[in-house]
Amino acid sequence: MLAAPGKDNRPLFAAKDISKFYRENGPKIFPQKGGWVPSLVQEAWNKLRGGPKYDGKFLHDKIGSLLGDTKAADTLSNLVVPAFDVKRMQPILLNSFEAEREAHKNARLADVCIATSAAPTYLPAHSFDTRRSDGGRPHEFQLVDGGVAANNPTMAAMSLLTKEMIRLRRKLQDKDVHLVHGGLVRRLERRNNPTTAAMTAMIAGMEEKRNKHHRMGRQDDGGVGASVYRNILVISIGTGIAKQAERYTAADCNKWNMLNWLAYDGFNPLIDFFYNASVDMVDIHAEVLFELLGCEDNYLRIQTDTLEGDTALVDCTTEKNMKELIKIGNDLLKQKVARVNIDTGVYETVAGGLTNEAALKEFSGKLSAERKLRQPARE
Repeated sequence: MLAAPGKDNRPLFAAKDISKFYRENGPKIFPQKGGWVPSLVQEAWNKLRGGPKYDGKFLHDKIGSLLGDTKAADTLSNLVVPAFDVKRMQPILLNSFEAEREAHKNARLADVCIATSAAPTYLPAHSFDTRRSDGGRPHEFQLVDGGVAANNPTMAAMSLLTKEMIRLRRKLQDKDVHLVHGGLVRRLERRNNPTTAAMTAMIAGMEEKRNKHHRMGRQDDGGVGASVYRNILVISIGTGIAKQAERYTAADCNKWNMLNWLAYDGFNPLIDFFYNASVDMVDIHAEVLFELLGCEDNYLRIQTDTLEGDTALVDCTTEKNMKELIKIGNDLLKQKVARVNIDTGVYETVAGGLTNEAALKEFSGKLSAERKLRQPARE
């Protein structure tokens, strides 16, 4: 939603509005039942009637009213949004790159947001159709939350970006386009397409380096893939995970029936296992990849693994819990940058590192300077 266009082609929402949005709308998306007796009654009723814990009606109406008919290809920045297609039994990446080229992948942004937030057991799955450019059969989507496959979408985004760079490189080679000196980068900037302009500039640099190595009779150090990742800055912001504690034991699991695996003591063990494993594996893979290429400072992961009690719940939207979550987020900005220990899975502070807030400012400075280098001089 932060990438949706508003007036004067500026973002419809700002990051500073996120807390306000959730405080105002969270209790309506996840309505809380007062007292333990009503909660038990509601839980029993949910089991009897079937379906998710919440009907999602308010969420769907709210997103629809805010985003209207804005399409994925209309976003101000390129998006990569994971979802899982339950009919095809495979993950998909709803993204603006493909949306610009293929009509049936250019879904309404509202449908994209609803689909990727359709967490199993909490909110209903989302289905919608899109039209093909040739007017053929509608393309059908039957989706649930992308966290089923990519709860941490960092590697998914990096893979898609690499795929797009390979596609763009082949296209430019086929057309024998002069990348920088011919002005392509500047033309892309004028069309407000900074991501493609950046990829084009990176390809130009890689081609120049490869040609230089070829003339000198040397091998390229790491190939195109390595060059791509060395030129990518990744800011990965997590939503927090439960404090590492001995919540379950093998003995506990052995007593559970099928329902207990899905719901036990206010938590959803099986879903938590899958989601946490997905997050941790991606974080470890990203850390190893960037360290292998000698550019670990290109990857900034901001995450807390200290959530407990109500703060560790997905759907606790009481005013007290909302305030506590905001406090946790603000405190996290003041903490030193941490990286996951690939042996223990625990986040450890980087020796001599910046605070998360300072690291974010440093990253934004790099991005701003990079874009200014590619922007045409003012007349």
